[in-house]
Amino acid sequence: MAPGGWGIGRLALWLELRKAGPSGVAFEPPHGQGPIVVMHVAEDAQVAAAQVQRRLLKARPDLHILRIGEDLEDPGGNLATAEALIAAISPTVLLLLGSDFPAALVTAARNSGLPVILAEARLDPQDAGWSLRGAMRRELLRDMQAVLVTDAASQQVAYRMGARASRVVMTGPVAEIRDPLPCSEGERSALAELLSGRHAWFAASIPEDEEQAVIEAHQAALRQSHRALLFLAPLDADRAPALAEQLEASGLNVAQRQLDEDPMDDIHVMITDGPTEMGLWYRLAPVTYLGGTLTDNDTAARHPFEPAALGSAIVHGPAVGQFATEWQQLQGASASRQVANAEELATAVAELTQPELIATLASNAWTVSTGGADVTMRICAPVLAALNEAKTT
Repeated sequence: MAPGGWGIGRLALWLELRKAGPSGVAFEPPHGQGPIVVMHVAEDAQVAAAQVQRRLLKARPDLHILRIGEDLEDPGGNLATAEALIAAISPTVLLLLGSDFPAALVTAARNSGLPVILAEARLDPQDAGWSLRGAMRRELLRDMQAVLVTDAASQQVAYRMGARASRVVMTGPVAEIRDPLPCSEGERSALAELLSGRHAWFAASIPEDEEQAVIEAHQAALRQSHRALLFLAPLDADRAPALAEQLEASGLNVAQRQLDEDPMDDIHVMITDGPTEMGLWYRLAPVTYLGGTLTDNDTAARHPFEPAALGSAIVHGPAVGQFATEWQQLQGASASRQVANAEELATAVAELTQPELIATLASNAWTVSTGGADVTMRICAPVLAALNEAKTT
């Protein structure tokens, strides 16, 4: 290769492909018939990879999916090794998941006429700048058959990088798909009948140092709706007796699940058996505060898709590090209400006695928590289209 007459993108790519990589690697195609997809997965796309692979194999049981670094040795920056891989394996599609652009693989695919599909991509605005790295990534992006990005900002970066608008699609991120937590339908039905239209909310996995904030929030809710009911799940189930005393000292009537007491009409707070029966309380309460998020208590942390998948609107504090990606997805979709402190928690819980506000948050949260399946299908669509096109040619 020689850089003469090339633009900065091709020069940057030429420099990248001069880097050392494995050589002399022997690649063998898989046994049996069926088309082959070579899949390269970046660190930021591991969740997506598992779901995409399952969906593709469900649609095409005869498909062979070979992952770089697992089923096939990574050619790194060695173009000759990447070309040897393509020649030996004869794949139908190269699927890139995540934000990495493996230069040798993409170049080898392009040289052989192999379609390249990029998905679950989060693009950096610097990729549209004039650094050598940005120029190289623009060159690699130029001929990709489909560019599926996770967010609107990445979509705009793709346009600025020179991707054809017709090939760029914003899918949203692939969210982890979690099965809804189970519950006894008999228990749910009986308790729902007892509630008889009362507003209920759930304080889930509450550490001791957040108990007072929850009590004050419920008192605020009662001022808005005098029949409001709080389901309170302490992080430590053994706290139930002491917590009942604390609640009663503040003027609230209490029932305890572990004493087989029911939330009758005069009960203000139902203390649950700690972290058990969570699926039941999420179903009964249209609003959930997830504990530990005010005080950064990782022990208390629950996955935010638990209440979201069961139609409960979510309130949380600023400490969301353990499930940062999931919280970011919910916040970006206006699917959760973040509060900074105990005072804001009380305000939010009081405001969320209004059914229309609850419905909007809960609907958005449900869409995010179940959207992984839809996004996965949108990623698989161009792959399956390429496979079908290859079959007819």
